[in-house]
Amino acid sequence: MFAPKFDNLWGTGQSTIDGILRATADLIAGKVFVVAGYGHCGRGVALRAKGLGARRVIICEVSPHRALTAALEGFDVLPMIEAAEVGDIFVTATGNRSVIRAEHMERMRSGVILCNTGHFNVEINIGDLEKLSVGKRELRPLVDEYTLKDGRKIYLLAQGRLVNLACAGHLFN
Repeated sequence: MFAPKFDNLWGTGQSTIDGILRATADLIAGKVFVVAGYGHCGRGVALRAKGLGARRVIICEVSPHRALTAALEGFDVLPMIEAAEVGDIFVTATGNRSVIRAEHMERMRSGVILCNTGHFNVEINIGDLEKLSVGKRELRPLVDEYTLKDGRKIYLLAQGRLVNLACAGHLFN
């Protein structure tokens, strides 16, 4: 019982941030960091982002208990539709399908980074992203740049797969 909680909270949190940093060579400091889901994995990611100096960490959580826990632990809590307008880096950690969809992507600023640490490649609706886009190119390994019809750019890490495994190689012994 202890090992999965430890691994998800601390291991996934750190390896997710490590994957983002390795894939993008970007800074977390000064960014608005959005985490979808505040279970053990999402909490670990949020804590690491805060520790690396994110200007603001926003939690998107549908469970009232988990949303309250996030708020009491000092994080902003918003629905994804509102967070989409202000975030710089988005990490899904829910295990659910289509957590980030077209209606969110349409509100995002140019240059946002999307990645998943939750479950397969279903949390970010890649089909929606492709429908909104007029072009796609591999910017660097495991970083795809999508150009939207209005010229904005969205960066998807690891093709929507688990960023902590694809970009950082998270393993727990």
